[in-house]
Amino acid sequence: MFNVSKRAHFLKRQNPECPPCFNCQFPTDTCTNGGTCDPSGICQCPPGWGGMDCKEPLCGSLYEPDRPTRQGSQCACDDGWGGVNCNVCQNDQACIPGKGVNGKCIKSAIGLKSMHAWCDTTNIPWIDDTAISLQCDWQKQECVFQFWKDTEEQFYCNLSECIQTTSDGNDVHGKCSKANCGCMKGAFMCGKEVDMSELIANVKGPSEWFCKDGKNCWYNEYSTLVSVFPDNIGLSCDVGECANVQDYLDVHPIEREFSRMTEIVILSAIVFACMVIYLVVKSTAKRQQLLFGSRIELNEYNQDDVIAQEMFEDMRKEVHLAFDDISYTVGGKHILSGLSGYVEPGELLAVMGPSGAGKSSLLDILARKHKRGVASGSIMINGSIPTRKRFKQLSGYVDQDDTLMGTLTVHETLMYAAMLRLPRKMSLRLKQKRVADVIQELGLESIANSTIGTPGQRGISGGEKRRVSIGKELVTSPSLLFLDEPTSGLDAFNACVVMECLRKLTKQGKRTVVVTIHQPRSNIFKMFDSLMLLAGGNTVYFGPANQTSHFFRDIGFPVPTDYNVADYLIDLTMKRPDDINDNEDDDMNDNRSFALPQSHASSIVSSQPLEDFGSTTEETRQLISDTVRDINTNESHNSSEFTLLSESNHTYQLIESYKTSTLYNTVRSKIRQSMDDTNSGNNVRFSVWMDSNKENNYYSPLSMVQFFHELSLLSSRTFINLYRNPFLFFAHLICSALLGVLLGSLFWQVDVDLSGVQNRLGVLFFMCALLGFASTSALDMFSKERVLFMRERENGYYNPASYFCAKVLFDIIPLRVLPPLVMGSISYYMVGLNPALVVFGKFLLVLVLFNLAAAGLCLCFATAFKNASAANLLASLVMLFSMLFGGFLLNKDHIPSFLNWLKYLSFFNYGYEALIVNELKDITLRDKSIADIQIPGSVILARFGFNGQAFWMDVTRLCLFVIVTLSTSFLFLKYFVKERR
Repeated sequence: MFNVSKRAHFLKRQNPECPPCFNCQFPTDTCTNGGTCDPSGICQCPPGWGGMDCKEPLCGSLYEPDRPTRQGSQCACDDGWGGVNCNVCQNDQACIPGKGVNGKCIKSAIGLKSMHAWCDTTNIPWIDDTAISLQCDWQKQECVFQFWKDTEEQFYCNLSECIQTTSDGNDVHGKCSKANCGCMKGAFMCGKEVDMSELIANVKGPSEWFCKDGKNCWYNEYSTLVSVFPDNIGLSCDVGECANVQDYLDVHPIEREFSRMTEIVILSAIVFACMVIYLVVKSTAKRQQLLFGSRIELNEYNQDDVIAQEMFEDMRKEVHLAFDDISYTVGGKHILSGLSGYVEPGELLAVMGPSGAGKSSLLDILARKHKRGVASGSIMINGSIPTRKRFKQLSGYVDQDDTLMGTLTVHETLMYAAMLRLPRKMSLRLKQKRVADVIQELGLESIANSTIGTPGQRGISGGEKRRVSIGKELVTSPSLLFLDEPTSGLDAFNACVVMECLRKLTKQGKRTVVVTIHQPRSNIFKMFDSLMLLAGGNTVYFGPANQTSHFFRDIGFPVPTDYNVADYLIDLTMKRPDDINDNEDDDMNDNRSFALPQSHASSIVSSQPLEDFGSTTEETRQLISDTVRDINTNESHNSSEFTLLSESNHTYQLIESYKTSTLYNTVRSKIRQSMDDTNSGNNVRFSVWMDSNKENNYYSPLSMVQFFHELSLLSSRTFINLYRNPFLFFAHLICSALLGVLLGSLFWQVDVDLSGVQNRLGVLFFMCALLGFASTSALDMFSKERVLFMRERENGYYNPASYFCAKVLFDIIPLRVLPPLVMGSISYYMVGLNPALVVFGKFLLVLVLFNLAAAGLCLCFATAFKNASAANLLASLVMLFSMLFGGFLLNKDHIPSFLNWLKYLSFFNYGYEALIVNELKDITLRDKSIADIQIPGSVILARFGFNGQAFWMDVTRLCLFVIVTLSTSFLFLKYFVKERR
């Protein structure tokens, strides 16, 4: 609005007979402060300015019809008005004369039609008492800027092509592309003290300013004035604009143009980040290769070798293992019954028997593994009962199935085992030396740098894998080694190679080795020092392996000459053998079908130790024959007994035959001697109760130094696994990039109208749903390593906390943080969402937190359920349930009151609401389908049941959801993911 009345007032003061002394049509006379030149030569001044050339500030108030010019240095403003020319409203009451009873004074600096500001500078100490005034006509996209000293105007700039954008709350950012400036002649900076006329005349723009809540502001001129004033002139402002409802309706919403520059910057940042990640990954992989993949030569002599040898000799002591009366029951069913035996240092004990005989159960109990049932008995090491932690340090356990990380090489696998299990204070070279020794002992030199192999990717053979599994236990130089069916699944050659390695380890290292084996070939059977034969959980034979044929011949079951001894023994424990020789007399057949009575068993006793039974004496054979003859001649006493014998009591016969043998009594005397030594040392008899939580918890309190040591090694191993098997990682990234482009193309530059609201709601909900269901890949990721984790944890490799943190840092974060950043960065400006960088940053923050929340939920199911299919089903159902209460499918205001509490369990509720509030809160929508109406974003949010003030509350709840789900996952991992056999 121009001050037309001032023109009339000016004409009245002129003598009609004299020509005007000022004519803006002349080059020497110009209109200042945004005034325009009328064809008559008189300046048309903007509101608040008067005089012939618009230099004089007008006082009173903005809506006063005949405003007086300023007299002196300051204006006398009416009540409710302020500023250098009384254009800045101070309250709503001041706006009523011009805008009606509904008039409001806007103090936020977000202009509607005409905004006015008066600001004191805060960072120009070299010029005293300076200020800035600014008024903008947003309908013309023009602004006028004035610089003041001591309430005297120094220079002005007419700014054009101006735009403004808003961000959080009442923050506003204004930009003007062009400027036309002029200096006030005779002013302090324009000739009185300093002449800046030429400098100011060269100001052409651009310029910009920013105001936070209409008070804390800055202004910058990016042309010649930067040499005189600070880059950003700090301002303390008083801003005001009068407006009514009609002004809101008349004003178009702030344009949200697609910023190609912003998109280029974001894409450049993505490319730069990818390059940095690539360089870091390559350098880290190279470092890992040098640390874990390099090998040292065994012939390199060093003083460290002597230290290493002494250290490992100290760690490995000869072990005498004795066990007595081992019993095991599961659900009331007896699996093992009163098993006893012992193993000397440098001996290989083989536990044989048919399937279901209890071989693995006995081995697990001897190795003190967690069992589901209840076990009891005595287990002694060198006549004493070690603590569980000490027992783990002395022993190693190799499972029947090889559980190895397929992406690692043989050397790396053994090196990680050494780094995790050997003392932390041991030098790296000593650990590398130990790994090299193990590789040589097991004959793995030729495949040391070969990868283990994964399904679909060929690696080393089955026999080589078995030797690698043995090597993982040998790195600690254990004195006692347990192996569960080491030849299972191997061909005859590889089985023989594995057993030869075990035989060599037993003899050269004086180790005590216990293996279970089902049905070995004859050359493997000859490698055994001792044999324990089980049937139905009972001992059928325990003694020297090379004397089994003599023992069973003496009790009436000779091994046929064309039979493998091991095959015959397994057949014998399963059923009565058929007649081997038709020419054998009936007495021999009867001898194969009896149980020695206890009265005669007492006579089959010898004080000879077990190792002295190199051959069965003639005296023993004669004693057994006499006993059989006595039974056969005693018809009146035993005729009914022999009539009832059948296949059903065949196992009982074998058990009783052993219990009445000299071997049994020798074992008992040996164990009794160990027990006496234990009791004399004031040791308490050890009973194994496998369900005891206290007994199972053998980990020492976790120190932070040990925790970070394990975390660094596990992180390194996880990184190598991800680096060599990057399919899932790249699948997430590529899919995220493609979907980002697809979403940007489908929802390209949505409008600021009702259809635009629908599109915004839809694209944000789709992003949430996509990220939620993509997170179910975390289920399979953990299930692949579930068995590996349980076995390594049971064998004392690391603490669950270290493993969990490593998985979260190097598996969860790369797959749950980078993909949403890529998808959001690509699609955000293509869709045309709120272009403010702060809003964009908050958008990415919510996407990442939402994805972490979904991954944490899936991780809970992955750790809680052993079955991956069941975990996937439940995770999908919970995801759909959470989606239902997100606010898109169902208006939250229409949820029944008795079910309303369920929405607080939905992470979709928090994530989706935060995204919607972040996008719509500061937007004014315009719809012209029926009438030209303006709808504030807060109204849209309220209609859909969203809280416009809940953004940071939702972010906080998402963070809590992530913390709770990850903590729950860790608790499940710690207390439920345990090896129970």
